[in-house]
Amino acid sequence: MSRKGQFFISLIVVTSVISCAPMVKKPPEKIVELPEKRFGRNYFRKAREHEDKGDLVVALKHYKLAITVDPQNHEALEGKKRLEISLRNLAEGHYEEGLKFHREGKYGLARHQFLIALRLWPDYPEVIKMLTSRKRIQIKRYIVHTIKAGESLSKVAKIYYGDFRKFPIIAKYNNLTDATRIKAGQKIKIPEIEGTDFLVGKKALKTDEIEVADSGFWNWEKYALKKQEPGKEPELKAKQKEEEPVDHVALYRDHGVDLFKEKKYEEAIVEFKKVLDVHSIDRVALEYSYKSHFHQGVALFEKKDYLAAKDQFETCLRYKTDCKKCHMYIKKGENFYKEMHYKKGIQLFHKELLIEAIQEWELVKIIDPNYKRVDYLVGKTKNILKKLEELKVNKKRKL
Repeated sequence: MSRKGQFFISLIVVTSVISCAPMVKKPPEKIVELPEKRFGRNYFRKAREHEDKGDLVVALKHYKLAITVDPQNHEALEGKKRLEISLRNLAEGHYEEGLKFHREGKYGLARHQFLIALRLWPDYPEVIKMLTSRKRIQIKRYIVHTIKAGESLSKVAKIYYGDFRKFPIIAKYNNLTDATRIKAGQKIKIPEIEGTDFLVGKKALKTDEIEVADSGFWNWEKYALKKQEPGKEPELKAKQKEEEPVDHVALYRDHGVDLFKEKKYEEAIVEFKKVLDVHSIDRVALEYSYKSHFHQGVALFEKKDYLAAKDQFETCLRYKTDCKKCHMYIKKGENFYKEMHYKKGIQLFHKELLIEAIQEWELVKIIDPNYKRVDYLVGKTKNILKKLEELKVNKKRKL
C-alpha cells in the first residue's frame, strides 16, 4: 500500500474517533489566584495536617508562615492563637513535672522535662533559667565518704550538713543525674561550702575548686578541678561570678538531639539550624542535621515521593559529601521516578487521554530528555492533537 493510501486510512480512523466522541465544552476561564493567597493556603493546609496528627509545634510554625505571606488569613490567625495557648499550657505542665523531679534529685529526668517545655514554649523564662543559670563557687574543702548499706544522699547530707534537704549539693558536686541511685561501697565527695555547716570532726579533708551549675544539668567534667598550691591556705571567702549570659546554642543543640531521638526529624532540623547559624562548624549539629535529613529522605523514598526524597539526600551531601548511600538513593529515585511517569504516560496514551499523557512525559523530560525516546513521544502526541483539532474545526465548518 502506498504512503498516500496509509495516510487516508489514518485520517478516516481519526475522523471516526472524533465523530463518535462527544463535543467537549470549552472550560470556563480560570480565575487568577494571587501567589500570596496560594502560598498562604498551602501553609494553612499543612498546619491543619500537623495539628490533626498532634504535631502542634510544627503546626504553629506553618500557621505563622501562612500569616507571613497572607496577613489577612483569619483562619491562620485563629489557629496560631489557639496553638500558642495550648503549647503554653503543655509547657507549664512539663515545667512543673521537671521541678518535681528536680526536688527529688532526679536531675536527668528533670532536664528532659525542661527541654520538652522549652520546645513547646521557646521563650519560657523560668525554664531557660533552670537550664542555663551558672555561678562559680569555691569549694573550700571536701571529704571522701563511702556509702554504707541503707544510706541515702539525704542521710549523708544530714550527717555532714545537719540538714537532709541539702542533698542536692552532694549530688551536683559528684555529677549525679539521679540522687536516688547510689549503692553501698560507692565513694562520693562531700564538699564544704561557704555559709553551710560542715560537721566533719577530725576527718581528713582535701581542697578543691569547681564551677558548678545551679540547676545541676551542666556537664561537670568540662570544668577541671583546680587544686590549691602546696603550702597555701585556701581562701575562706566564697567567690561568686555574676550570672553568665544564657547559652542558647547549647539549649538548641540539646533540644535537637532529644527531638531526633523521638524521631521528630523536621523539628530537630529547625533546632540544629539555629546552632549552625551561630556556629557553622558545630560537629554535633552537622552530624545530626545529616542524620535527620537522611531519615526524612528514606521515609519519602518509601512513599514513592522520589523528588522530595532526592532533595533530602542532596541536602545530606552538604553535610557529608562522601555519603555513598545518598548517591545510591538519588540515582535509584531518579530511575524509579522516570519509569513511573513514563509508564503512566503510555497508559494514558492508550486510553486516548493525550494531554494527560504529555504531562506525564514532560515530567520525565525535566529529569532526562533522552529517556526511552520520551521527547519523540511528546512531539508525536502533540502532532496528533493538532490534527484532531484541525479535523474538529473542519467538521464545524461543514455543519
